[in-house]
Amino acid sequence: MQRYGALALIVVCLQGCGLIYQGVQSGVSGVNQSQLLRQGRHGELNEQELVWANTAWRYFSNNTQLATGLVNSIDNYPTMDMTSLADYLIALQAAKQFELISSREHDERLTMVIDFLADMPLTRQGVPNKVYSTSNRGMVDYANQSAELGWSAIDIGRLLISLAITKQNNPQFAEYIDKGVLRWNFCSLVSEQGELYGGNISQGQVHPYKEGRLGIEEYASYGYLDWGIIPHRNISLEPYEVITINGIDLLFDGRDPRFTDVLRPVFSTPYLWLGLEFNWDDIDDLSSSDASHSNDDLAAMADSIYLVQQSRWQQERIYTARGEHVVSGEPYFVYDAIYALGTPWITVAEDGSSHDQLALVSTRVAFQMWALWKTDYTEKLLTLVQETYHPQRGWYEGRYERSSAYEKSITLKTNAGVLEALLYKKVGKL
Repeated sequence: MQRYGALALIVVCLQGCGLIYQGVQSGVSGVNQSQLLRQGRHGELNEQELVWANTAWRYFSNNTQLATGLVNSIDNYPTMDMTSLADYLIALQAAKQFELISSREHDERLTMVIDFLADMPLTRQGVPNKVYSTSNRGMVDYANQSAELGWSAIDIGRLLISLAITKQNNPQFAEYIDKGVLRWNFCSLVSEQGELYGGNISQGQVHPYKEGRLGIEEYASYGYLDWGIIPHRNISLEPYEVITINGIDLLFDGRDPRFTDVLRPVFSTPYLWLGLEFNWDDIDDLSSSDASHSNDDLAAMADSIYLVQQSRWQQERIYTARGEHVVSGEPYFVYDAIYALGTPWITVAEDGSSHDQLALVSTRVAFQMWALWKTDYTEKLLTLVQETYHPQRGWYEGRYERSSAYEKSITLKTNAGVLEALLYKKVGKL
């Protein structure tokens, strides 16, 4: 009853800025409805899989700041964003499930995260900053200098999903989590038109911007839906266009980048998260078996994302497991796109520049595809990446497509991604 009271309070707050809680809209029509016969990997972890999980957890053991309980986004670099905090919460659930940590350590770690939520400094709009110091919990920029940088509605949506999962598995902490989230001003995150908005803050000026693109918008919207907030425009797949690669139709964001200034890469991550966490079901229909899906559109889109990468291996003998990832030098972060800027199989930086030589077989994506699709191809992928780790530091980002050389950057996202894939194998949709 207390939980519903908290959600009711969110609704009252939102009505004050023109946002109304209401039922989930029906999915769009016209999307290819054909789906693979769903057969993911399920069951207790074997000895080798437990070793993989333990390797991933070493990243968290090494990168936890003892004074704050927060975990570095990148190995030995003391900052984090909201997606990293979300990934940490899921990794923490996996560590408890696999008995990599004791119940007492889990309780202590989770309590320190909740304490951060209760007291974290917020931007002048009353929402979480893009980046925080893991050593002192203050707002910082990407260079770890004190700064009010702005906010990301997409990252916050990811965090809302992880918090909902955390409450589901730890109901004794639900009220504490609710109180932390109720500090936020959701009117800065979701417009009256139901669109997700991020913001940049520079020289004291606030610059809101429409945030997201097809796939990641729909995923982030599930976070707001979890908390009773409906971002109308972002639930709908429209506008979209269709590109055919190797005979497989892919949907991509139909908004003109000349007017939206938004990079629109098609990549694996949001569709994998939708499978691992929601089984490609609608938010109000999560009770179905993992073998079927109540959101046919998203399930079909995910299958297309998988099939087109498998087809590249079959036709060109190029191992393909594409996501976004860190690289050791400039530009430091790229999207390995299945399709972007009118071109298939392109690797792009945030500024739209091309860096095809940096394309990886992502360790994280390979593990998650392996968990969701039980096929010969995902077996091959896992065989390829299962040695890409440092035994004392965790899993590397992946192997380069062109040379098979390791990209030895080590991040929270990749190591949490391995743990999430293995957690899905054991418990099903999160």
